Amino acid sequence: MINVVQGHRTNSVQEAINYLKGDHDHKGVERKPKPRFLTGSETDCLIACETISRKHKYVSGTLAFEPNEHPTDQQLMAVVNSFRATFMAGLEHGVNFTDFWNIHEDKGRIELNYIIPLTELTTGRQLNPFPVGKVKEDFKDAFDAVINHNLGYDQVVRDPLKASSSKFEVKVLPHSDSKLAKQIKATKPDKDNISANVGYQILQGNIGNRQQLCDYLENFGTITRVNDKFISLKIHGSQKAFRLKGPVYEYGADFRKLKNESLTKGADYRKQLNDADFKKISDTLKRLTDSRRQFNKKLIGEPMIGRTNKNRIYGPKTAEKVTAKESLQQVAPPKEIHQPQKVKETSALAQPTAQSQQPSMPRVDSTATPVKTLSTNPEGKADSPSVSSSTNGVSTSDSSVGGLRSQLADLISQIANAKNPAKAAALKIRATQLENQIGAAVAAERIRKLKEAERFNGMSGTKPKI
Repeated sequence: MINVVQGHRTNSVQEAINYLKGDHDHKGVERKPKPRFLTGSETDCLIACETISRKHKYVSGTLAFEPNEHPTDQQLMAVVNSFRATFMAGLEHGVNFTDFWNIHEDKGRIELNYIIPLTELTTGRQLNPFPVGKVKEDFKDAFDAVINHNLGYDQVVRDPLKASSSKFEVKVLPHSDSKLAKQIKATKPDKDNISANVGYQILQGNIGNRQQLCDYLENFGTITRVNDKFISLKIHGSQKAFRLKGPVYEYGADFRKLKNESLTKGADYRKQLNDADFKKISDTLKRLTDSRRQFNKKLIGEPMIGRTNKNRIYGPKTAEKVTAKESLQQVAPPKEIHQPQKVKETSALAQPTAQSQQPSMPRVDSTATPVKTLSTNPEGKADSPSVSSSTNGVSTSDSSVGGLRSQLADLISQIANAKNPAKAAALKIRATQLENQIGAAVAAERIRKLKEAERFNGMSGTKPKI
């Protein structure tokens, strides 16, 4: 058995599920026997994917068994449970995540197909069962090895002379019976050609160390980087280099030993794990699973946080932009109010006379919204400001908050009446988002009022003394 991950998908999850359930394969050939449902929920997957606004909606893959491997449905269900406990460690099926599993047997072997929405149901955060990079491959390989050992199946043995992760393996191997695969087999990618040539030269005894390997690779192009784990090669006529990875390309590789392993890779002792090997691979799987469990626990344990810039007030996109200088003129009163008028100096014989002057009222731009005016009483003192509004005392922010609260009340009612756990979880995510929006709107309105008060205090300062 080997786990072939197809990758993260952006297309419709409904189309993917329909294909897995369909009576015909991608070439239109009727599937005999027909696909069988095993476990999971198609409906829950559809609902979960509808709540995802990110580009990638779900991940799909296949646990492919060899033709001579015949697990029962009970054993397949145990494999699924182990899969969930490993790659979604720390999460509960049906509460934190959902999936869909069915069985294909039309190719003369059992293929256990799966689809997993990339979202954690209680928080809406992104869920990734297969972390990127080398950890992903180590995780999958360890899981495959343990399952095969427990079921008594042969281990997946890779040719040590072959470059790993070639384009053929990644993109074509899962569809090895398609027309595209046959075309690529006829004209293999450069990486496969190089790998085959290197393997042949090692078997012929022409390459016995890493220096000879590098000298041979230079026949195909330019070596751009040499690392302990790989060699990067840019072939002639190519703009981009690729990595040749695998046991033969690593620093300190024993070419004689690798040659013997390649010649005997089908031997019985290579197909089974001894006690020491099984303990080693089990420890690796436990370490990676524990790491994934800690990550997932943190994922669901941290509270959802709304906008971190709640204090920022966003105006309408169509509003006319004003410069900082114009904004200052709208808010601050004219300078003559804050600065005392200068009194012309007179001679010592002249008796100075001071005439009281009324300060001119501040100019307010009539186009500003809202318009704030100052009324004066008979004594010339400024009264409290009044705000003109066309909404009868109800601000636009208040109106929008009311609308959001109405939507939230409707969602709470739907959650209470929802019978499907996945649908209820999706509605709870939307309700949480609305609560965050309401909190942001209320905070923005509070800050707007504080700023209005600060502007008024600056405009209604005391009269200057002369």
